[in-house]
Parts: sequence; C-alpha cells; structure tokens
Amino acid sequence: MRNTRTSRTAAIAAKCKDYIYDKYARGTWREQVAACESDFTCALHPVRPVPRACIVNGEIHRPTVSALRQKLDAPQRSPRA
Repeated sequence: MRNTRTSRTAAIAAKCKDYIYDKYARGTWREQVAACESDFTCALHPVRPVPRACIVNGEIHRPTVSALRQKLDAPQRSPRA
C-alpha cells in the first residue's frame, strides 16, 4: 500500500472546488471559488484558491473579486443567427 498524502493547499482547493464549481456555469473553477460568498459560514473562505489577478500585495483584493463576481453574474449574450 502506498502512502499518499495530500498537501494542505491541495486539500483546500479540492474542498472548495467540490463545494462551488459548476462546469455548466460561467468561469473557471478558480474564478467561481474566488466569487464564492460563503465568507461568514465557511472556515476555508479566507484561504480559498483564487486567480492570481485577484491577489494584490499577498492578499485577496476585494474590488477585483467583486468585479469578477459581476462578470460571472452578467447575463450571457445569445449568439446571432
């Protein structure tokens, strides 16, 4: 039997992805996790994986996350026939 360990970072990413990711919704799994609004109910929220563009000076940049959330929530345009 092989001893396989998961890093703390990988475990957090896997839990967040399992909780929030919808492959049929807009954005990558990391963008969807960054836009997650479970900040008062989830202990992992402050350490969740986010795109590099959402990190400024080593911390999650709230205005960038807000802009990402708006992008993901915006209605999609229908392709013209």
